[in-house]
Amino acid sequence: MKKLFIALAVMAALTFSVAPSQALNSMPDDVPGCNPLTPFFLVAKSGISTPGVGLDTLFVVQEIGGGGTQFKTKGYLHLVLRNYKSAHVVDVTFPYTPNDVVPFSVKDILLTYLSASELAGLEITLNGQVYYTGYMDWENSLGVNNLVAFMYLIDLTNGWAAANTAPVFEIAPAALGFEARQYWTYTSDYYGTIQLEPFSATGLAVTQYRERGQTAPAGTAATFRLMPRYFLKDANAQTWIPIWSSTNKTTSTGAYTYPITCYLYDNDENVISKIINIPYELNWLDIRNLLATTGLWASVTGGWLDIPFPASGRYDVQWLAYSYQTASSSSIGASWSVLTAVHREAGTIPAAT
Repeated sequence: MKKLFIALAVMAALTFSVAPSQALNSMPDDVPGCNPLTPFFLVAKSGISTPGVGLDTLFVVQEIGGGGTQFKTKGYLHLVLRNYKSAHVVDVTFPYTPNDVVPFSVKDILLTYLSASELAGLEITLNGQVYYTGYMDWENSLGVNNLVAFMYLIDLTNGWAAANTAPVFEIAPAALGFEARQYWTYTSDYYGTIQLEPFSATGLAVTQYRERGQTAPAGTAATFRLMPRYFLKDANAQTWIPIWSSTNKTTSTGAYTYPITCYLYDNDENVISKIINIPYELNWLDIRNLLATTGLWASVTGGWLDIPFPASGRYDVQWLAYSYQTASSSSIGASWSVLTAVHREAGTIPAAT
């Protein structure tokens, strides 16, 4: 009986004790960071001027450092909004206070700060409807890891409400031994150069070497791939996959192109190969454009996409992706949406023996 009580005590201690989260350099992990990133936003053009109508993207920044007077400005977020081709559109600065929760509606930002011609530069078409899309960098004036962030895709008219945590870059100065990093600068940089972790294959591989107590050699990343899930409940359902990277991909002629041969699986393990092109910083894949309209693949409802980057792939480029799944119906409870982060895998060159 005594041994039983000891065992129960140990189990209780394990159950009710929580170890602090450990930051993983070069991985988009849910720990406090410095500079939030909105890797994509999607706003319906049809509802742009009507409150509460059409798809909107909400971005919420939460200050978790405290250490200041309530309601008094603690720092500033310098927003840089770009279109999916990396072109700078607008930048705005917002204050925040200790322990603050600051919500932003992208629709409101577009309406307040963008002209009609600038809005036109954000347009894309998905499933026959026009949306505004792009991405946003948020530069933190304090240069410390005191922020977390969330993103929501909301369209209450269609019964859609989906959310996920948003990536936040952590401070990663060379003085602390972070080999994989980027220098964060803008033309309109208010706060100076900040060294931040990159969400890249090389960064992931370098981290894996460090965890083994080894120094990563040159050309550390041997392979890299994305593995998004898709699900199509019925003919009205959609799966859209936004893929964000930190740079456009160009050829020697300057033309935008980045074709990749990928493999599309259904739930029964059938597979077909497809060539996709993801040339910009922000690319949208519509899974229905990859599925055949006749035969076996016309009736597929779910599966996954294996996107292996070529051996000459840009492993130092940062890559993030999401799977946005929706279903629409006139029946109550039959409309829904889901937003999930896409798994990434970086293979490493074996350490020298």
